[in-house]
Order: sequence, then C-alpha cells, then structure tokens
Amino acid sequence: MAFSLCKNDLFEEYMLLQCRVKDQKRIIDEFESGARYIKIQQDHHRVVAGYIKEIDRLKKELAEARIQAVKVRDIWTDECYEVWQDHQKEAGRKDERIYSLEDKVMELQQKYRDDMASMRFEYEEKIHEKDCVIQELTNRLAHDEALLGRDSTNTGLPTGMTLPGKKKHNPNSRKNSGKKKGGQPGHEKHDLKKPSEKEATEIIDHTTDKGAVCPVCRSEDLVYTGRYEEKWEYDISINVNRILHKYWLYKCADCGETVRCSIEPNLRADCQYGPKIQALALSLMNTANAPINKVAMFLNGITGGELRPCEGYIAKVQARSAKKLIQFRDDLKLELIRRGLVYWDDTVIFILTKRACLRFYGDETIAYYTAHEHKDMASIDEDNVLALLTKQTKVMHDHNTLNYNAKFLFINIECIQHLERDCQRNTDDTGHEWSKELKDLISSTIKDRKEAKERDETAFSEAYKKTFYEKVDKCIEKGWTENKAASKKYGADFERALLNRLVKYRKNYFLWVEDLTIPTTNNLSERGLRGVKSHMKISQQ
Repeated sequence: MAFSLCKNDLFEEYMLLQCRVKDQKRIIDEFESGARYIKIQQDHHRVVAGYIKEIDRLKKELAEARIQAVKVRDIWTDECYEVWQDHQKEAGRKDERIYSLEDKVMELQQKYRDDMASMRFEYEEKIHEKDCVIQELTNRLAHDEALLGRDSTNTGLPTGMTLPGKKKHNPNSRKNSGKKKGGQPGHEKHDLKKPSEKEATEIIDHTTDKGAVCPVCRSEDLVYTGRYEEKWEYDISINVNRILHKYWLYKCADCGETVRCSIEPNLRADCQYGPKIQALALSLMNTANAPINKVAMFLNGITGGELRPCEGYIAKVQARSAKKLIQFRDDLKLELIRRGLVYWDDTVIFILTKRACLRFYGDETIAYYTAHEHKDMASIDEDNVLALLTKQTKVMHDHNTLNYNAKFLFINIECIQHLERDCQRNTDDTGHEWSKELKDLISSTIKDRKEAKERDETAFSEAYKKTFYEKVDKCIEKGWTENKAASKKYGADFERALLNRLVKYRKNYFLWVEDLTIPTTNNLSERGLRGVKSHMKISQQ
C-alpha cells in the first residue's frame, strides 16, 4: 500500500511538471512564431515613437531657424548678426539634442536585442531543467513498474515469489501430445504387489460378526465353507530398543589388576543414543530439510514420548558426522576433476545469522559442496577445483566473469536460460524488439536441437549454423540502433551492458549450437542448491 501511494505521488508530480512544461513550450512557440516578438516590439515602438516625434519636431524647428538665419543674414545688421548667432547656437543645441536622442534610440534597440537573447536563453535553460526532471521522474516510474513486472520469466525470481494478483509462470517445455487429460484408454492399472503367506509378519482371522444374518433370507444359521478372502496391509511399527551392554570384569591371577573388555568409542557414556537414531536425525535435517527442533519433536512423536533428544545433541551429531567426511570429500574432489563436464554455481546463505556463501560443483552423479564466509575469488582459490581443471574440461555457469581469469584453462559455457531471461527483461523495460527476436530465435533453435537429438544427430549442418549466427548478428546490430535512439530511456544502461556481453561472449553463449552434447542451461547446479534454499525458508539459517 505504501509503495502504491508513493507511486501516485510521483505520478501527480509528473503530471504537474508536464503542465508547467506545456506553458513554457507555449511561450517558446510564441517566440518562434513571432507573436511574442510582435508584442515586445509594440511596447518598444511606443517608447521609441516618442523620441522620433521629438526628433522630427526639433528638425522642423531647426529648419525654420536656419531659414530665419538666412533672412537675417541678407539684411545683415549688427542687431541681425546677433540674432543670427543666437539662432546658430540654438540650432547647435538642437543638433546635439537630436544626436543624443538618436544615441538613446540605438541604446534602447541594443538593450532590446540583449534582453530578448537573455530571455530566450533563460527560457531554454528552464525548459532543459524541466526536461531533465521529467526524464528523471519518467525513469523512476519506469523503474517502479519494472520492479512490479519482475517474475521468473525475466529474472531468477522463483515462481513461488510471484506477486499477489499476478499469474504465475509455469515453465513447461514438453510438447502437446494432443491426448486428453487423465488416464489413457488401455493403460494398465498398477496395484501393490501381494507378498506370499510365508512373508506375513502377522495373521489376523476375521470370523462372523456377532448377530450376522443372511442378507437374502435373514437367517442366522451360517456355516463356515473352509474358504476365505485375503486382504493384505503394509504398515510399520516403531519399537524403542533398550540395549544393555555388559562388559565383564576380570582379575589378573598374578598381580591382582582388574581387567575389563574394551568398550567401543560410541559407548563412552553410561547411556547414549544409538547409531540408528543419529542416522535418522541426520537424514531428517539434510534430506528432508527439517529444522533441529522439528527433528526432536518428530522423534518424540514416533516413539510415543519415550525419546526426545535435545537440540544441542542433534546439532553436535551434525558437526561430528561432517568431520568424518573429510576423506570422502577429498576422494570426491579427485573424481570430480576427472570429469569432462562440470556444472557450478553458488548462492548466499545465512550461517549463525551472518551472510555466507554455499557453492556447488558437480554433474548428474556427483555433488561436491563447499561453504565460505565470503563470495569472492579467494574462496574459489580455497576450493581448488576450477584451478585443477584441464583445457579439455567444459564448465557450465551463470556468467561468472571470474571464470575467464587467465589462470584457468577450462572451456566456459554460458547458461542460455539466463540470457533468455535478460532478453525478456530488456523487452519489458524498454519495449525494444531486438531482444524479443533474439529470445524467439534461441527458443526455436533449442526446439530444433531436441528434434535433431531425437534423430540421433550429433551436430547441425554448416548452413544451419551460418544462418543462425547471421540472425544473431542482425539482432545485435538492431539492438545498438534501438539503444542509440533511446539512450536516456529507463533500461538503456542495462541494454548496453547486455549488448556488450553478447558481443564479448558470443562464442561461449552459443557453443551448444556447435556441439549438441553440450548442455544449454545450468539448471543442474541450481537444483543442487535448491535444497539448502528450502532449508533457509524453514530455518532462516
């Protein structure tokens, strides 16, 4: 609800700024069309017109004064000469006045031009600022909408974390057979196989019920025929075994020293839990992902309250068993590095409420796990797995750039499913077509690959591969064009990074097109880590 209110406030601010920008753009349009200039010119002309009238009036007076001066000069008397000099002085003053007014008119015109240029620059600067604010708000809204649109199709978000009200994406790559749902005609029914009578651990005879009568005539005289019907039932029972170990004591006949039989290390205490209970507790924690307290409750329940190991004891069983696997882990690593194809991935976990890293290395038959406090190159070096792989080994991963370190020799294979999600995310964020076209191309090629493998083919034809790479290059070229046309749009930075990654790691992304035996996704390692993620949901650490 808080996120929705924040989004509404942003939208109202965005609309208000849009209105202000429209007003500013209207003023700019008036400048560009000349309407604004005409109004300012009219105001300017009213001021200048007064000066022009004054100049005309002074020019007329000056002309009349000069005519009078000529007339006076013709008469030429001392008195007239004085009058003529007065008129000359007056004419000079008026000339000066005219020059002064003309200079002022020129100053006003220059000021008018400067004011207009300054005003235009100021308006353009304000428009640019508003455009920047609008772009920022637009990107923020696009970011919020993109977060709401995140799901398993465009990110690594699990389908179980789909937002309420949004339809869950159900990934299913199986082909539609065209058959109806449910059991098919002619399908053989499978029931539990009945054991032999010798295998029965308990036999219960069911005789006639008390007061039973014939359902037809209602007679109570029923005679046993010697035949019966068999109904088998599988069930289990939990028995608490209390095993007493007696270690006899002996006395040395020569020196009188007391000697006893050697006691096994697991029987050091006077009373302890046996190996079967410990194995069951370990299985519940590591296979069923049960929390420690739930393991104690389960053991208490199935034994009718007779056994309830404390949580501290169960935690110690886990740690003690892990120490006994050191040699097994070393042998497992030696077997792992001999494999031709290795999957690996890591994920963030919590150990004692602190962030840590759990890492998986393996294939279809081997799962080798390591844990570290930090997710970095130092922990990779500490594992000492990738550094031991040879040039012939292929490594499938989710675009971990540290795999391309110069000290590693193996062949990198990028998970194509992560690329498809990134393409879908880019399409959702920017609306550009190239990423959708690339995703569709990858999907159709994977479909062709499955059909080719069903026909026992080991590789695509050279013509098919050439056509595929030409289409990939066209998508990338189109992507650069669309990105440059909308470089400030939300998602443009992610799009540029995606395009650069496609160009740089093009071969690693599409090795599965060259060799049909190479996997397309890193789902195997993700499934290997899914158990601990489920445990995180239950126990938080």
